[in-house]
Amino acid sequence: MLRNILFYIKEAFLSAKKNMVVSLATIISLTAALIIVGIFLIISFNIDNFIADIESQLIAVAYLKDNLSEEVIKKLVQETSELPGVKEVHYISKEDALQKLKEDLKEHEEILAGIPGNPLPSSLEVTVTDTKYLAEIALQLGQYSEIEEVNYGGELTKNLILVFDFVRKTGLAIILVLLFIAILIMFSVIKISVHSRQQEIEIMALVGATSWFIRWPFIIEGFLKGLLSSLMAIFILGRAYLYYVEQAKMIIPFLPISLEQEFIIKIDIILVLLGIFIGVFGSMLSLRKISYEEL
Repeated sequence: MLRNILFYIKEAFLSAKKNMVVSLATIISLTAALIIVGIFLIISFNIDNFIADIESQLIAVAYLKDNLSEEVIKKLVQETSELPGVKEVHYISKEDALQKLKEDLKEHEEILAGIPGNPLPSSLEVTVTDTKYLAEIALQLGQYSEIEEVNYGGELTKNLILVFDFVRKTGLAIILVLLFIAILIMFSVIKISVHSRQQEIEIMALVGATSWFIRWPFIIEGFLKGLLSSLMAIFILGRAYLYYVEQAKMIIPFLPISLEQEFIIKIDIILVLLGIFIGVFGSMLSLRKISYEEL
């Protein structure tokens, strides 16, 4: 068993060496394809994180009319809490609202200096279990006579998420096209390898080698090329990503770009698996009809 494995690996290296120029061109092409795939994966994952961050902050704010009694406010809070999709409800008094505004504008206190009294209304901040409930909750809250206005940033947020969703789907389509092209490249390369070693394969077939014994070196060749391409793509992409993220954060400090180790490891694992899949699947595809009669 071990002798066979060593033989397969040796034959894979011999095949790659015999077609060195084609092998190098293949590795460069696959590396370039995997880098582009990696770029779209990074964009897609960061968009997912950004959307999740936006959605976690989305709340419906119901601004109350002035001079409501404590009992009326408690009743409103209770009834709002019982609406489908409501996670929690916080009552913000006029005083709390003004204090929060002062904290937010503490570096620009002159803005508030000329405002007499407290013009801010009290409000209910409603957190939802899912953003799909926001519009319906806002509509129901708007029917209360004690509520002046309801704001949940609905259309703007919805349009933003639609744009990001379009970018993500476009990226997925490009990734699928690139994977198809990469598999075709590997398919062609293994076909070239088979034809370049046709005489050796014929001899192996004549002395009793099985079709799988003949196939394995080419499959391992595809595996190694896919693995090497993915490792090169990870190295180049990793360096470039860290550099450009640092530059972007210097310009826009609040930009929600992930630099977590878990995120980077996830991208690396996906690229390695894709590289191996392209190499092995492309090889098997080109060898699927191999038979002694064809050799």
